[in-house]
Parts: sequence; C-alpha cells; structure tokens
Amino acid sequence: MPVVFQGRWFWAYDVSLGILLLEAVLVHGEMEPGQRPPWADRVAEDLRTQVRNGSSNAFALDTDKWNTEQRDYVRSTIVAAGRRLRGHGIVTSAEAAQHYLVDGEPYFLRGHEQVDGEVVADLAEAIESLIQDQLPAEPVTDRHWFFGVAGGPRLL
Repeated sequence: MPVVFQGRWFWAYDVSLGILLLEAVLVHGEMEPGQRPPWADRVAEDLRTQVRNGSSNAFALDTDKWNTEQRDYVRSTIVAAGRRLRGHGIVTSAEAAQHYLVDGEPYFLRGHEQVDGEVVADLAEAIESLIQDQLPAEPVTDRHWFFGVAGGPRLL
C-alpha cells in the first residue's frame, strides 16, 4: 500500500505497516491519560481504521483530518513503535494475535508464521525519511521503493 506525504510516496507491505501502526497505538495507550492531548484517542482510532482498511487505502501522513500537532503525534508514536520493534526481534503469529487487536479480533499476518521486528522498524525509519524528504532517489523512472519486506527495501 502507498505511504504518502506531500506528493512523495513509497510502497509498504501492508502486514508490516499494520504491525507498526498497531504498535504505535499501543505506545499511545501506554501513556497516562493526563499526558495525552485531548484529541489523541481519535488519532489513535484513525491508525486502527487504517489497519482495518488494510491495503484498500493509502496511508496519507498529510491527511486533512490531522493538523500539524496531530501529525507530529502520529510521527512520534510511529518512531517510538519502530524503536520498540527494533529491539523486539521476531513477532510470531501467536504473539501478534495476542498483542495486536483490531475490533477485539487478532491481527492476521496473512498466513505468515512471523514478522521480523527489524523489518518493521526499517519501515518506521522509511516513514521518517519520507517526512524529512530524505528517502534515497528511485534509480529507475516509474518505480518506487517498497519497504516492510524481508531482504530490505526494493523497487517496484
């Protein structure tokens, strides 16, 4: 699915992006309610909605639904989620089913037995690079980077 920011974008494997966004929701949920901005629960629900929709919609980091402060909040929770996943290692399907829920249902890894937390953390870093306009240039016209897959990014 495309991850989009200010006219630039890359492809992200939807399973990896789902894990990343659900981990960001967990980061949000672990904050004391008094430390969260009043609109933060709605933004976290937007991330859950993105996971619910899967590859049906692009993940637009510059959506009109969010103001600058909300975008920064999403960005910071994604960065924190990426750091946690980098240190976590492998996320098994059983672990994902226990920790990552959407509407009370376990997040489905589409038949994968596991997802490498390092790969998901790389996706978080790619999102930050996209926001900072620091993604490597695509060396081939009409091809875009694809992140969130084993073996590192590749062009599609």
